[in-house]
Order: sequence, then C-alpha cells, then structure tokens
Amino acid sequence: MYNEKLERLIELALADGELTEKEKQVLFKNAEAEGIDLDEFEIVLEARLFEKTNDKNSQSAAPHSDKLGDVRKCPACGAIAESFATKCSDCGTEFRNIEVSSSVIRFFEKLDEIEATRDSSFYTQNTSSNINLVTIALWLFFWPFLIFFKGLQFIINKSKPAKWSTTDARKEELVLNYPVPVSKEGILEFLTLSASKINTASYFSLFSEQTKYKNTWNKIWLKKIEQINSKASISMKSDTETYSEVLTIVESSRSITKENNRKVFKVLGGMVILLIAVGICIGISNKLNENRNSNYASKVKSAEKLIESEKYDEAEALAADIDNDHSIEIRSKIQLAKLTEQLDTLEPLIQNKEYSKIRLALEKLRWARVSNKSDYKTKDIESVSYKIFVEKKEAINNQLPERKRAVIESMYL
Repeated sequence: MYNEKLERLIELALADGELTEKEKQVLFKNAEAEGIDLDEFEIVLEARLFEKTNDKNSQSAAPHSDKLGDVRKCPACGAIAESFATKCSDCGTEFRNIEVSSSVIRFFEKLDEIEATRDSSFYTQNTSSNINLVTIALWLFFWPFLIFFKGLQFIINKSKPAKWSTTDARKEELVLNYPVPVSKEGILEFLTLSASKINTASYFSLFSEQTKYKNTWNKIWLKKIEQINSKASISMKSDTETYSEVLTIVESSRSITKENNRKVFKVLGGMVILLIAVGICIGISNKLNENRNSNYASKVKSAEKLIESEKYDEAEALAADIDNDHSIEIRSKIQLAKLTEQLDTLEPLIQNKEYSKIRLALEKLRWARVSNKSDYKTKDIESVSYKIFVEKKEAINNQLPERKRAVIESMYL
C-alpha cells in the first residue's frame, strides 16, 4: 500500500502490538514526507494496530512488551519531556502534535451534531415589530412610568434563568467536559475558537430573552476558557511568550463579559438617575404651582373685596394679571355683582305691582359668557356665578303673578 520503507517502519512499530508516542511521531513524520493524507494514514494505522492486537490475543505464547506507558522524548535531543510541556526544557525545541487540529475539529463537529437535534419550535422568536402609533403615543405621554415598568420587568427577567433545552444541556456538558489539548498549537487553536463564541450585548437588546440566553452561554464558554488557561499555565511554564498570548485572549474574553455586565448597570443606573431627575422636576413644578396658586388665590380675595366696594375697574385689572382660570372666576364675580345691582332695583317695582316692567327687565337681563365653550374647566368656574344669578332672577320672577312671569333661562350655562 505504501512504499517499502514506510511499510517496514509500520511493521517494526506494531511488532509488539503497541504503539508509543515516539513511534507515532516517527511514522507520521515519514508519512507527511511522502505526501500521504495524515487523517487517512491515522485510520490505516489504527486498523493495523487493531488487527495486530487481535492476533496477539489469539496467540497464547505471544511475546510480552517491556514498554511501560508512553514516554515522551524530545525529537531533537532525546531528553524526556515533562507532562503537558509544550517546549523541551533542555534544548528549547517546541513539541508539535499533528492530531491537534483533528481533535478540535471533532469537538466542534460534535457541537454541530447536537445542535442539529434541537427542536426548532423550542425557541420561536417573534420577529414582528411592536412599534406602532399607539406605542409611540404611550412613550410620549407616559415615558416616566414606562421606563420604571421596563426597568422592573428587566430586573424580574434578569433574576430568572434563560430558557434552556435538552440540546443546550448536552452542549454545555460537552463544552465543559471536553479535554483540552496539551500542545501549543492545540491550546491556541482551541482557545481562539472558544473566545470567538463570547458575544457582546447591545444596549438595544439588553431586555430581550435572546440576550439572556447568549449571556448564559458566555458564562459557559468563559469557564472553558479558564480551563484552557489553567492547562496553558502548566504546559507553558517555560514558554512565557506564548503564554502571554494566551493571557491576552483570556483577558479579552473576560473584558467582554465584564463590559456586558457594566452595560446592565449603566442602563439601570441611568434609569434610576432619570427617575430621580423626573421626581425632582415634578416636585419643583408642584411647589412652583402651589406658590403660584397661593398667589392667585390671594389676588382673588383682593378682587372680591374690591367688588364688594364696587371698584370693578380695579378688580378687572387684577383679573388681567393672573392665569386664565382665576381670571374667569374674578370676571364672573364682577358680572354677578353688576347684574345683582340691577336685580335689586326691581324690588320697589314689586311693591308697586309694576309687573310688566319687572317682566321686561328680567327678560332683558342676560348673562354674558366670559369663558370658552370648549374649555370645560373654565366653564365650570363660570357656572358657579351664573347659577347664583339665575337663582336670584327666579326668586324675583316667582313673586310675580303666574300670568305676568318672565321666561327664565336654563340653570346650565
């Protein structure tokens, strides 16, 4: 199958039914030199080893091997290498394992195989947009309450674990329990691919279930990265330069997860500060309104005294210097006072039984509206004085004979 030299080496290596690490290195080195596919060569080698082992078990008088385990030696100087070392402590030669890439590839292939078993309906994402005119209107008018509600909702959701399926549990077990390579290339390759699985969180999706799910996986991958770091600290004791590269990748992964957590606290802190600011503004606004209303109420009392003294022009001047609500109140009271004066002049006519004049006067006396019809608040304020005026008209009208009575307007303005 292979050239005579390689076949001879395979035969010698498998003569005792065992294959040491040193023998593997020699065989793979020669196979690589011949341009043979190493994955294919590994399969052939394992198959021949399996056949040799079966032959050995079938022979009762087979020779016993005197090899005790795998002893790793430096291919350059022959010195025995320490366990997990990536560089020879005697001559500095780096140890390279040609099985590394296939080991890492198998790991991610297994992850993909497990992912393929996921129930697609377990994580059904709602992709429809929730932004519409109603949502915009709610945020415009009730944003302080919505911010508080969203913050509370986020805290509650944050305290709950992410939605976790059987597939996720199997993947988590594989990630945490898969062995870390001991060679320099294996550690760097495994570490780099694991670090690429760490996701950064966006400020716009901190409240989403998907972000919580990704953060859970970030923690799992960070645990794996810490495992790789622990293995690297042992394997690279004499290779500080390579270990510094490992630490750089590890610190980068740690910083991403820390930054994700900082984003959460920034958003929550911003919400708290905003709510405090809104509370302070509302408090200041209420205090200013209270002082302003107190000042307006004082002016209304002053206007009432002027009205009692029949100083209507001065009362009108006060009405022009305050807000619309209190202005309507003062102007309504001024009009009530003036109309009351005219009603009082009708009392002597009642005694003289001049009913026709009284009726004509009552029908001429009409209330002049001072508030806006569409403004229900000022309308209610004006209605107080208006009802008093109508009641006084009815009181005089009721003193007339029924046939002589005037038509009085409604009690409603």
